[in-house]
Amino acid sequence: MIPVLILILSIVILYFGAEFSLEGSEKVGLKLGMSPLAIGMLLVGFGTSLPEFFVGHIAAARGEIGIALGSLIGSNIANMLLILGICGLFTKIPSGGKPMRNQFIVHFALGFTLWFVLSQSKLDILSASPLIGICFVYLFMLYRDFRNEPPIEANQDIGNIPKLVIKMMAGFGMLYLGGELLVKSGTDLGLMMGIDSYIISAIFIAFGTSFPELVTSLIACFKKKDTELILGNIVGSNLFNCAFILGSLGIYEYPLEGGFHYELVALIGGAGFLVLVSLLGRSFYRASAIFFLGGYAFMVGHWVKIF
Repeated sequence: MIPVLILILSIVILYFGAEFSLEGSEKVGLKLGMSPLAIGMLLVGFGTSLPEFFVGHIAAARGEIGIALGSLIGSNIANMLLILGICGLFTKIPSGGKPMRNQFIVHFALGFTLWFVLSQSKLDILSASPLIGICFVYLFMLYRDFRNEPPIEANQDIGNIPKLVIKMMAGFGMLYLGGELLVKSGTDLGLMMGIDSYIISAIFIAFGTSFPELVTSLIACFKKKDTELILGNIVGSNLFNCAFILGSLGIYEYPLEGGFHYELVALIGGAGFLVLVSLLGRSFYRASAIFFLGGYAFMVGHWVKIF
């Protein structure tokens, strides 16, 4: 029971760490006069990926590459198929205009880039460089779209900046602590239950690190406010997860054994579906949501060897 309790505690710590660091970064963004779109897709997308960043690098530094890859790939699958599927059951999510469609296309290209990288014999700086390239393309597109957005007045009352910075730093500390505990408890559970660490991380650890995305999306969903940023949050988080974070794991140089075919088909298929929805000018709603949730159920069944 101790590893299970530590796992739960680590998820709670990661959640509050993400909340503290995210709140601080959002308000600093407002202070700098950033637009709502810039805050939603850049700060929220990156901020909700902070748990994956800490868990991925802590696991890779300890030699637990299975946990690092499982948490990142599993988190992307949970973000897209599970979280988007849940939100689509409750509200229509607009697929956005041309800027959002461009993000979907880059997200779709990420799946094929990830397939190429994971088919290599090892993960190192050279083999991971295409993922870093996708990250730069994404950031350039964000910059190009954001510079045309009207800024917010920077003089609005957002609170005490020193306190916000302290809160951000506290959030980063909690993310590191939560990441350490999550990796340790996930490793211990895998050893005790005789389950591969990749499976533990792809299901349980990935869900834990995706919790900030789930909360952020559900709040927007139930408040019926900024629902168009739900897709932006998911796509932005996925791009940071597998373009920036997984790409940066190349500094550790680990051998790759392959076997990610189902995961990659799920990621490419889901991303392609979002491109199609956007091109048709449709909203992501119940039928699409049920399709995505069915896809996630299939992936979990694959991981636990049901399928």
